[in-house]
Amino acid sequence: MSRLKVLLTGPSGRIGPHLLQPFRERYDLVTFDLPGQGADLEGEVGDIDSLRRAMQGIEVIVHLAATSDEAPFLEELVPNNVIGVYNVLEAARLEGVRRVVFASSVQAGGSVPREREGKELLELDILPRPGTLYGATKVLAETMGHFFHQKHGMEFIALRIGAFQPYDSDWLQKGIAEQIWLSPHDCAAIMVLAIERADVSYAVVNATSKTSREVLSLKGAREVLGFEPQDDSRDFFNPSTFQK
Repeated sequence: MSRLKVLLTGPSGRIGPHLLQPFRERYDLVTFDLPGQGADLEGEVGDIDSLRRAMQGIEVIVHLAATSDEAPFLEELVPNNVIGVYNVLEAARLEGVRRVVFASSVQAGGSVPREREGKELLELDILPRPGTLYGATKVLAETMGHFFHQKHGMEFIALRIGAFQPYDSDWLQKGIAEQIWLSPHDCAAIMVLAIERADVSYAVVNATSKTSREVLSLKGAREVLGFEPQDDSRDFFNPSTFQK
């Protein structure tokens, strides 16, 4: 059988380097990144023509390329996280790409109403309440993905990533954001499920590892993608330094 042809954008960022080996073992992988980053193909998400060239023959896109945290809105977030996402989706539509897997963020819904804090899991059935403009761009991207799914039949799966940190991270060892940690292994695992899971046309799910308390509900990830995290944050942080 021929291997699935996958395009990975932004492989030089925080998450991308941890996906390259598992993806290369499973897929016919093509990488797309800014010039000078060592990707197979070079370009910017602001240039739809370079995206279209990268997507020729591609079946699934994993879109990581973005400004990855709060930044000046008009100067950075809009070009990279709004226009860039639109260009990826439109290029995918024009080139007949079947599915887009989008790296969303906990910040898309991370501003929890005070009356819910400490009482309930953060589910996905409440209105988006981004606590940052960066988070707002992720909400818009999820909404654009729904439009392209509804209007053009494109499959779109957004993973609301918690706090991605490597195993030796100071954050993790100190318990910072421990309850929303996503490990490199579990990140690759849920990405693979999002790429390969059949009969999923549109979904937005949370993505974390096992933690001391499941703040971000993994119900959707389990039911829609069959995801079950393997790494447990409590194996990697020092509880004596963790402030609950």
